[in-house]
Amino acid sequence: MNQILYTIENEEESNRMKSIMLFFGITIIIFGLIMISMGAYRIVSAKAAKEEAIEAAKIPNINLQVEENKVKVNVNHVRPIKEIVYSWNDEEETVLSENMENFNGNITEEIEVLGGTNTLNIKVVDEKGKTSTTSKEVTYQGTYMDLSVVDNKSLKIVVTDVAGLQSVTYQWNSEQETIAYPDENNLESLEILTDIPTGLNTIKIKAVNRENVIENKEMPIQGITKPTVKISYNDERTMLVIKLDDTQGIESYSYSLSNAPISDIAQNGNIRPDFKDKLTLVVSESKQGNSQTSITEQITFQKGFSYVEVTITNTEGVEETFTGWCAK
Repeated sequence: MNQILYTIENEEESNRMKSIMLFFGITIIIFGLIMISMGAYRIVSAKAAKEEAIEAAKIPNINLQVEENKVKVNVNHVRPIKEIVYSWNDEEETVLSENMENFNGNITEEIEVLGGTNTLNIKVVDEKGKTSTTSKEVTYQGTYMDLSVVDNKSLKIVVTDVAGLQSVTYQWNSEQETIAYPDENNLESLEILTDIPTGLNTIKIKAVNRENVIENKEMPIQGITKPTVKISYNDERTMLVIKLDDTQGIESYSYSLSNAPISDIAQNGNIRPDFKDKLTLVVSESKQGNSQTSITEQITFQKGFSYVEVTITNTEGVEETFTGWCAK
């Protein structure tokens, strides 16, 4: 009987030990799995963070090459480019390209080289705001001519050559040639200001540098005309007739008529120097010209001294003011 009880107790103890060991075994396995998962998560997270940091640190790559007086700007990057801007020296920035669609990682743009020696500055910004900049000193090879219209009536010609200039000759249409020489203290540059003839013209320019290399340029230039005004009477001498003309077209015009007794205006047969102070405004009008090339206005004038003032602006922005008077 004792043997039977001992055997039963031993089996119960053995089962209890097995349960305890099984519990600890399962616990250790679960803990190990948790540790492995945490370690794997840390590794993946660290790798992702590292890749993200590498990606964030990347900036656009810019390469500049000068070919035939043009700068080729090559940009390559892993992300789309928001904008590319450039400036010469310390001047204002100019947008070269922006919000590029279908960006495939590489883009090439061209910039014309300015005359002389200048510094080109390039700035590239990607979609995440990462910015890359570079600069390059560029020298124009040969004779450079820059033509620009000043105040709608004059042509400014700027000729530069790092080799130095001997002379610059220019000619309007078939008129006589005009020759200009650079200052001995600045042989690399020459600036000329010349009036533009009326209508469509052709200007021919020839520059000779210190190495006897000749550069020719020919181009059409539209001359800007000034508005004209003619003031006369009608046949009955009851109206002032104002005729406005401009071959470019009249943008707008205005006129005013003032009147005063002749006795207030004239003294000893001469117009008083302060006659404007004696005048009383009769009529004043401002009108649109609608780009017409010719307009006629008629204004009734009264007995006495009448003073008229007309201002006309053409479609090119040239403004002229005319005055006239009559006595009745």
